[in-house]
Amino acid sequence: MQEEPVVPEINKGQEDQWETDNRCGACGHGLIDRSENADSMLCSACREKYIHYPVPKLFIIFSAVIAVLMGFAFIRFPKVIKSYKIYEKAEAMAANGDIVEAIQGLHTVVEQYPGSVPVAVRLTDIAMEGGFYDDASYMLSNNLSGKKMEANIVNRMNRYIDKLDRFYNTYDTVQNMQSKFGDALSKEEVLETGYQYLNQLLSDPEQDKALVYYYMSMFAGDAGEARNCLEKSIAEDNNMLDAKVQLGTISRRQGDLEYAENCYNEVLLADKTYSSASRGLAIIRLLEGKKEEGLDLASKAYEQNPEGDYVWETYLIALKENAKNTDADALVKEYISKGNELDADFKSYLDGNLSLHEYYIDE
Repeated sequence: MQEEPVVPEINKGQEDQWETDNRCGACGHGLIDRSENADSMLCSACREKYIHYPVPKLFIIFSAVIAVLMGFAFIRFPKVIKSYKIYEKAEAMAANGDIVEAIQGLHTVVEQYPGSVPVAVRLTDIAMEGGFYDDASYMLSNNLSGKKMEANIVNRMNRYIDKLDRFYNTYDTVQNMQSKFGDALSKEEVLETGYQYLNQLLSDPEQDKALVYYYMSMFAGDAGEARNCLEKSIAEDNNMLDAKVQLGTISRRQGDLEYAENCYNEVLLADKTYSSASRGLAIIRLLEGKKEEGLDLASKAYEQNPEGDYVWETYLIALKENAKNTDADALVKEYISKGNELDADFKSYLDGNLSLHEYYIDE
C-alpha cells in the first residue's frame, strides 16, 4: 500500500507572516493580484485605479479638430442668434409701424446668408404688404429667382411679380408721357392732356390702376376731382401711403381737420418714419393751438427727412409759432445761403402779412 504524503503543518505565526508579505502595497488591505504580472505589488482594485492607458494619437488629433470647430461655433453663435431674432421679430415690428427698421434688419440678415430662402421670402412679404416695392423687386430678382420653394410660396411670389410688372410699367409709361410735354403747352393744356391720357390707361390690363389714379390726381382740374382719384387709388391698393398723405392734405385745405388727421395717423400706423405724415399732423396741431406738440412733430419730420417736400418749411413755421425766432432766423439764413429762394406766400407769412390759418387752409 502506497503511503500518503506528509503535509507540513503551518502554525499561526507562519500564516500571519504570509498574509503580511502578500498584502497590497498601496491600500494594505487587499491581497496582491499577480494574475497578470508576477512582480505586481498591488491588489486588483488598486491596479485598476492606478493603471494609465495610452491615448491613441488619432484620438488626440480628433479632439483638437473638435475643439477648433467648437471655437468657431462659439464665435459665430452670437451673430446667428442676433440674425434669428431679427428674422423672428420682423413681422411683429412691421405690424407695429416699424416697417423700415424691419426691412433694414432683414437686409442685413440676407447679406450674411444670401442663400437663405426663408429670410428673402419674409423680406419680400413684408415689403409687398407695406408698399416697399423696390425692396420686394430686388429680393425677387437677386435672391429668389431660380430658387426651390413650396408651391404656395411660388404662387404668392408670382402674384407679386405680376403686381410689380404692372406697377413699374405704369411708372415708365407716365415718365415717357411727361417727357413729351413741350414748353409750347400751357399749364392748363398739360393738365388736360395728361389727365385724358391717364384716363385711357385705366382700360389697359398691363397698367397698375392704383398708380394710374394716383397720377391722375396730379393732373385733376380741381380739388374735388383730385380727391376722387386719390380715394380710388387707395381702394385699388391700400399700400399707396402717399395717396393717403395727399388725401389728408386736400382735406386739411378744405378745413376738414378730423378727416385729415385720420389719413395721417393711418399712414403713421403703417410706417412711423413717414415724414410727410408727421409733417401733416404737425400742421393740424399748430392750427388747433397745440403749438408745442406741433413743434415736436415738425422737428421729428425734419429729423427723419429734412429734404422732404415742405418739411423744412413746416419746421420753420413751428419754430416761429413757438416764439423760437432766433432758431427760425438762423434756419432761414442757412436756407438762403445755399442759393434757395422763399416762396411768395411763405415770405408773406414770415413777414406777418398772412396768418397760419390763411396759409394752411383755403377759404
